[in-house]
Amino acid sequence: MARDFDDDDDDDEEDVEQVLFQGPMMGLETNLKQNPRLVKAALVPAKKMISDALSRRAGTIILEPVQGRVAIRFVVDGIPYPAGALPGQRGMAMIQMIKVLAGLNPQERNEGQSGGIYAEFAETKYNLLTQTIPLQPGVERLRIRVVNPRISFVSPKPAGMPDDLSEQLRSFTQESKGIVLACGAPESGVTSLSLCALHSVDPYLYSVYNMGARGVHTMMNVTDYEYEEGHDLEMSFDRVLRREADILFMDPLRDPAVAQTMFEFADRACFIGEIDAPTPADAIIKLVEWVGMDLVANHVRAIISQKLIRKLCDDCKQAFRPNPDLLKRLGLPPGTTVLYRAPSPPDEDDEDAPTIEELCEDCDGVPFHGRAPVYELLEMTDGMREVVAANLSLETIRQQMVTDNMRTMQKDALRLVAGGTTALEEVQRSFAPPGGRKPKDRPRPRPRD
Repeated sequence: MARDFDDDDDDDEEDVEQVLFQGPMMGLETNLKQNPRLVKAALVPAKKMISDALSRRAGTIILEPVQGRVAIRFVVDGIPYPAGALPGQRGMAMIQMIKVLAGLNPQERNEGQSGGIYAEFAETKYNLLTQTIPLQPGVERLRIRVVNPRISFVSPKPAGMPDDLSEQLRSFTQESKGIVLACGAPESGVTSLSLCALHSVDPYLYSVYNMGARGVHTMMNVTDYEYEEGHDLEMSFDRVLRREADILFMDPLRDPAVAQTMFEFADRACFIGEIDAPTPADAIIKLVEWVGMDLVANHVRAIISQKLIRKLCDDCKQAFRPNPDLLKRLGLPPGTTVLYRAPSPPDEDDEDAPTIEELCEDCDGVPFHGRAPVYELLEMTDGMREVVAANLSLETIRQQMVTDNMRTMQKDALRLVAGGTTALEEVQRSFAPPGGRKPKDRPRPRPRD
């Protein structure tokens, strides 16, 4: 249900724990005393709104001006839920208040800004990564990404990466040459995935250097490279290689000139990074356009992508015995004796049947809790080299991945189904085409104890 996060809300919420703001991130500074009117008008509503988001496990908070109001959305486990709305002036005041808390310039509305807020809620520390996106002159969208720094998604095992996939990634770096990239759709955790690839490297056997910006991410057993003034990228690569570097971690690959230089050095070191492409097949096509088919065929080792799928709530998921024909059709092991699904809605004709909310109080009617990754891995096999050289297209790349029995997302998703982590229905929803099946409109999840 939508609500107004106004400071005139009823006092019955005073006993609800409120978020504590502990200063801006990234070395930025703020001074609330310089904005007394804004603080009086919007600090309390901002605290209530963010407290509500954290209590509901929101991973992203979006404030967006729409038709004279500011709509608020919480994204929980990848699903956006309407979370309230404010009249235009109050909503804009909340946006500016959050910008001040993040150390951003509240007067600047025509250029995008990025910052963050250190916060604490329910005895848990959070990083609230804050970004403004201009929509039109004087109008901007505010996006807050909620990060719990104690939960690591930058190492293979904590991130949920299977051991065999981590071993594959490690094998691609053993010759200390070539290129390994991560890609994916927005909000799919591409940067975390590239760091998982980096942390698959054996740090006791290889010398690893970070050539990019560390940002808020932790890199274990990695040496930061300090660029010399006046040195271009080629000179920097020469310099770090003289230190006997084996693995170089790069900033996101967005510039064809940077890609060209990186590929020209790929026979002397292994490069790990990310590229802006929705799928590995799209990434291959973009790289060929940037550097040519020969360099791609000779130096790309692998391109990995992931998709996050909702996990069933362990407290209310229901077991069922699958039909053998279903197992055969899906390619699941014939010995699979049990799968899981979300609880079914009650029979409308049975007034005594428990609702889903009653079946699982923690779920509050949304029988999913958290997300797990499924992976896709494109390897530069001999067959893939032939495709790159002779008949490059999205379709031929995908066909070759199937021919070479590479890991695809749809196939990997069945690993989560067989393990009881998610339901077939969730897999079908996740891979439905745009405009296809959508999750049922259920109440927003409540916090877990």
